[in-house]
Amino acid sequence: MNLVKHFLFFGIYTVMLCTSAISHAHALKETTATITVRSGQIDVLVNTDFSHWLSVLHNNEAWLLGDTELVLQNGQSEQVKRKQLQDLVLTHTKIQANGTLLNCQLNQFPIKLTQLHKEHHSRAYFRLGCVSPQKQLNSVSLTLPKSLGRVYTSLVQPKQQLIGAGQQANFKL
Repeated sequence: MNLVKHFLFFGIYTVMLCTSAISHAHALKETTATITVRSGQIDVLVNTDFSHWLSVLHNNEAWLLGDTELVLQNGQSEQVKRKQLQDLVLTHTKIQANGTLLNCQLNQFPIKLTQLHKEHHSRAYFRLGCVSPQKQLNSVSLTLPKSLGRVYTSLVQPKQQLIGAGQQANFKL
């Protein structure tokens, strides 16, 4: 009888452990950056937990330790914080193509930072766009602000072709 109890306990424990692992594995907690390269144009889409990022940037101690580039104050308006974050991204993001530092612009950025800061695990994204003077790119590098933490980065090079109506598109990988 004691063996049955242990087996039943072990079975329930295993099911609970597996369920717990599955429920936490549905979303990537790290910041992600997707670099898309197409004909000398570079698009960087950064997806992050803005609630966490804003909390880090409100921490004076993190700034003193050099873990953040900026300290946001609680009394600042949303417009001021948004402008400071945009400047932070533009100043501390470095994108190079073939070893040449590119001048990029911020094409998309969240508007409602206060709402993002109040919600737990509130993910949003911002997008940067750059144009390289060279159309053929051999290398691309990306540096993001330190306050974003670890970043899972991927590179995408779309292949495109125009096909006629009802025709088949073929791509070699």
